[in-house]
Amino acid sequence: MKLKQIFILIILILFSGIIFYLGWIQIKLPENTYGIGFTKSNGYLNKIYEPGKFSWDIRKVIPGNFTLLKFNLYSQHLEIDEQGNLPSGNIYSDYLPGAPDFSYHFNYFLSYNNDLSFFPEIVSELKLSPDQMKNFYIEQNANIQLYISDFLINKATNSNYSVDFFYNSSDLSKEILTLLSNQFPFILFTEFIPSKIVVPDAVLYNKAKEIYLASINLQDKVISETKIKVAEQEIIDNANFETLKKYGELLKLYPSLIDLFAVIDINSDTIFPQLNIESPDVISE
Repeated sequence: MKLKQIFILIILILFSGIIFYLGWIQIKLPENTYGIGFTKSNGYLNKIYEPGKFSWDIRKVIPGNFTLLKFNLYSQHLEIDEQGNLPSGNIYSDYLPGAPDFSYHFNYFLSYNNDLSFFPEIVSELKLSPDQMKNFYIEQNANIQLYISDFLINKATNSNYSVDFFYNSSDLSKEILTLLSNQFPFILFTEFIPSKIVVPDAVLYNKAKEIYLASINLQDKVISETKIKVAEQEIIDNANFETLKKYGELLKLYPSLIDLFAVIDINSDTIFPQLNIESPDVISE
């Protein structure tokens, strides 16, 4: 009897061990690999499984119900080098003597990690799979770079900001890290180091912009006035044409009027008072 009980106990222990192993998750996660569960009954699970941290889920025991998606998440360390011209800078510079240079040069280092607490939500929203992580990081890095670039360019075109702002690396780093954290709350930014920030004179740039816009407005005004004059002349020309047409029809019906006009020597201004034309020579036989 005792032998039978021992046998049953061993079976139960083995069964429990199998159940435990089947539901054990973090054992399948190597370093820098994080898991997101997907079940047929609940979809993406709002939980992240970390390597080295015990995790077990009964849903993983059910055959065919649980899929563990393994994502390689690494710290991102970027070196960005960007050069260009302030918006329409090449055009504006032509309106100032000497055609000043309105180009900029940004070079900086940036480090960040994705906030693990937000990652399950990102995976669920984007339907992200592990083999898409490379493109995910490429797009994410591009969005971050674009945001930093827009911020620096906006500051570079703002006359209220001194050029010294860009050369105080401590203040610049703090402001950018704060703005990045607010703009990308699902990312933990750890470091921003400006290596080279070169921007043109914002006051000179905005002065050139004002001159350019004033010139464009003047051109638009001249063009508008010219169009009005042309339209007015077209109206007069059309009116003269219609009047001449009517007089032509009248003379065609009564050709004797031509002899009458010649005899009494009437000026064309008297004959054709509505026409804006020079007086022709008196018609003679």
